[in-house]
Amino acid sequence: MLFVQLIQANLTTRRLGREITYYPFTDSTNADLWELLADGEAVPGQVVVTDHQKAGRGRQGRTWFSAPDLSLPFSVLIQPQLPAERLGLLSLAAGVAVVDALAGVQVAAKLKWPNDIVVGPDKLGGILAEGRTIKGQQMVVLGMGLNVNEQPADFPKELQAVSSARIIAGGTPVQRELLLAGVLNRLEHLVEAGLDDVAGLWQERCAHLDAEVRFHGASGPVQGRFLGIDASGRGTIDVDGQVITFSAGDLDWSPA
Repeated sequence: MLFVQLIQANLTTRRLGREITYYPFTDSTNADLWELLADGEAVPGQVVVTDHQKAGRGRQGRTWFSAPDLSLPFSVLIQPQLPAERLGLLSLAAGVAVVDALAGVQVAAKLKWPNDIVVGPDKLGGILAEGRTIKGQQMVVLGMGLNVNEQPADFPKELQAVSSARIIAGGTPVQRELLLAGVLNRLEHLVEAGLDDVAGLWQERCAHLDAEVRFHGASGPVQGRFLGIDASGRGTIDVDGQVITFSAGDLDWSPA
């Protein structure tokens, strides 16, 4: 099981993770955190973490698989002081924080637009940001799911070809408490700095910058060269000399 005291002993934060709610198992840490907030039992910076998330959610209603006691599903409550058009930077900041924390445990991960953590072509984790206005205050829950210590047999057969984890990537099992503390430390630094550098930091960690990609949006698929993200976190693609900007959708990319 995860030990809350070990997580907090490794924090350098002022807010993030100073209040942690741990559940041995749950359906969704995002849903739990919203419920705690509605009941007046959560404060900005609160974290909900579990050893077994049974109904993890991804973007566009997708599900996220995590093996009991081997993965790291958690959610963080943020009270951002940001204009609405910059709120999308929070999920990008979370991605930067995760990749940097993984580097601290010798996992060379990268970012795939908009919210995937990848090792080579394989997905190691994802981020789901949900925002609500509560009593006139903007609140954002950042949910993160990381496959950390799974081995190939721990995944369903249909996911074994597209998922990655520390054991799969090779190396020593990771202490999940230290990884979570590392994510929270880095994330708070980025948020308190106002997210001004997040776009540049994200691009430095992007797995497919200047690569050929296919983007699936509301008006159908387009193919071109990924140019990076703008100051609000929107992706940009060069399609036959025309720059297309998009804020939502799916991106396909295969390493060369």
